[in-house]
Amino acid sequence: MATIRKMRNKWQVLIRRKGTPFITKTLCTYIEATKYAQECETNIAKGLFQDLSEAMQTTLADALVRYRDEVCPLRKWGHLESGKINKLLRNKITGYSLARITPNKIVKFRNALALTSSASTVNKYMSIISVVYNTAKTEWDLNCINPVSKIKRMVEPEGTDERITPEETSKLIEAAARSKMYWIKAILIVALETGMRRGELFKLKRDDVNLIKHTAILKDTKNGTTRRIGLSPKAVAELKGLIPTIDGTFFPTNKDQFKFYWNQINKRCGLKKNFHLLRHEWASRMFENGWDVSAVATQGGWKDWKVLRRYTALSPEYLAEKLKYNN
Repeated sequence: MATIRKMRNKWQVLIRRKGTPFITKTLCTYIEATKYAQECETNIAKGLFQDLSEAMQTTLADALVRYRDEVCPLRKWGHLESGKINKLLRNKITGYSLARITPNKIVKFRNALALTSSASTVNKYMSIISVVYNTAKTEWDLNCINPVSKIKRMVEPEGTDERITPEETSKLIEAAARSKMYWIKAILIVALETGMRRGELFKLKRDDVNLIKHTAILKDTKNGTTRRIGLSPKAVAELKGLIPTIDGTFFPTNKDQFKFYWNQINKRCGLKKNFHLLRHEWASRMFENGWDVSAVATQGGWKDWKVLRRYTALSPEYLAEKLKYNN
């Protein structure tokens, strides 16, 4: 039986039951205390009682810091998550305990953040909170309900339908050929011919490429796997013409240096094309050339074909040509 006693003008509930943790809670009125005691004893009898004491004592900030220090170092992109967590720790919502953060508090956090950040950024922060809650429950044995799971995410803009026309491609290649950076024309053509990511191109080494079989091995890719891809004749020709480097890479550069020279090429052409758009253009062209989804996903390294859909923007002229065969 529960014990209810008066304590400093309030009522304290004490429940001791074998096989369950010691339960204590102080309420304002005797009626509230009696109701709480009955609910707890009923849940204990049905095996539904959850001990929230540790979750009440652990703030979201505590959980975020633990996740940052213990989990993030083991993840491929953990350093990016750590940066987001450090920014998230400045928000007042992290001062609440895990048990006291309700869906309503998450909604207020989402709406406030949306005033200064994009929908995708807001969703990323909500995902971090959700992951931390799930980790706390499954791996740290904290009884807490994930409040983010019940909240709708912000609507993100659909993938762009922007394409690079053959005329724009020629302009980019011509401007790249006049650049002081000798390899930038080659990286442009190889990206457009193979669909490789910028980071994959930066890490590509001669030992990873078979110029006879026209194949390459991409190690430690964005999704943490190694994959083999094919190389087009144009890509092979460009790679063969590059000067050998000391570390064996084809494109000896870094993100900041590359960004400078790529922006320089855009200015010369009078264009504003993101380098990543070459990957979008490659996927679209391959579908227009008759490649199936499996082949495009394997070459490009997409594990989720729904994501691949965002990279594809088939031209209306191509679709009109396809419809001719239906008549």
